[in-house]
Amino acid sequence: MKRNVKMIFFVAILSSIFLTGCKQERPSVKSKKIRLELYNRKRETYQVLEQIIKKFNESQNEIEVFQNTNTYVDTALRISTVEGDFPDIVLLGGMQSVETSEYVMGGYLRPLDDMECVKRIHSSYFPYLTYENQIYQIPLAMSVEGIYVNKKLFSQENMEVPDTYEELCEVCEILMERGKVPFVFPDKESWTVHQNWECIEGAERGNFEEFWTSVALGESSFEEDSISFESLNKLIHLHQYTTKKYSELGYDEAMKAFANDEVFMFIQGSWAYRTIIKKNPDMDLEMIPFPVEQGKNQKTVLWVDSSVGISNDCKNPEAAKTFVEFLMRPEILQMYIDDECSFGSLKGTTDRAEYAPKILELMKQGKAELDASWLPTPTSVIRDKDVVELMPDATEEEIREYLKKYTKSLQKHKDLFMDAKEKKCHLERKSCTVSD
Repeated sequence: MKRNVKMIFFVAILSSIFLTGCKQERPSVKSKKIRLELYNRKRETYQVLEQIIKKFNESQNEIEVFQNTNTYVDTALRISTVEGDFPDIVLLGGMQSVETSEYVMGGYLRPLDDMECVKRIHSSYFPYLTYENQIYQIPLAMSVEGIYVNKKLFSQENMEVPDTYEELCEVCEILMERGKVPFVFPDKESWTVHQNWECIEGAERGNFEEFWTSVALGESSFEEDSISFESLNKLIHLHQYTTKKYSELGYDEAMKAFANDEVFMFIQGSWAYRTIIKKNPDMDLEMIPFPVEQGKNQKTVLWVDSSVGISNDCKNPEAAKTFVEFLMRPEILQMYIDDECSFGSLKGTTDRAEYAPKILELMKQGKAELDASWLPTPTSVIRDKDVVELMPDATEEEIREYLKKYTKSLQKHKDLFMDAKEKKCHLERKSCTVSD
């Protein structure tokens, strides 16, 4: 398949900076075993994958897998791609990730439809994994976003966890009057800002792709859409319920402050649970869906949090498939899910999200919608990075100007967006139930 030349952007310059001293050295060859590199772009899963790899390597004598990661995981992977050294096996996100979509659409991954483990993928997930009628990635775990609530602090203040947006604001007002800090925002890192926004937006909209398509086709716009404007406005509004200190932190700093009982709430994804609990094992922690206004339909959105793919250039694809089949065995995959405290992606595994009972209930009710909506790179930059410029106190006019810029970009790149949409198998919007 023809390579996507767009991958080359800026990596030639970065290669001289990041490759030296960053990438781990491959172990020297000591046997005639088939050696396979597993590139892990999600560093927090390094230890559990090491355990799984050890089990696999000890289970047979023909294949040896070793794990590689990097301080600059995405940049290093792009550089490897351009230099023709794409790893044999790679951990990615879902198709909503710009990087994952580029690797799939650029022909860097091989189709995996013939694998046995594909048969155990939950049926409702298939439309969000397929490109040109083929599967290129096997999902390891699913994720959701919501508000982490320190229930001990709420109890100390004799306050109930809010169920509606109005109650959320009321709680925050009371806490501020008492000299408490309701929220922490790691605005130092732009990805946390855009994920906070999508958490708020997804609670009312659900799946994003239908609306994005209408914007791309000129049938609607972000600045005229009430959900787009109000969700972004809510995020900015919530910044009044914090302090400068707690709105200028990095991701790790924000988690530490939250785990240290310094603030009451933290908008984040399910992937953060394990780290927070490790910092404070005795924390009485619950994740709730971001609450919508009273009377509105509450939803939540699921994404493929992590997936595994095999390089199209892998010299030993059958050996790589053997490892992936091992990784996706229910008892082995459960090790990964247990460690991540996440939602399972394959039949035979059990969700480990007891800390999010309201979200699990939404899933049982079919109110959890899956999403793998993809934006062209220039448009995703506006959504994922430029949004941070609006924090913490943008005016209504500034919000609408930003949304106009967002609209113009998506409409400018309409053909690219629509072409990718047609090739991705999003046959219909899917709601998820626990029994799927």
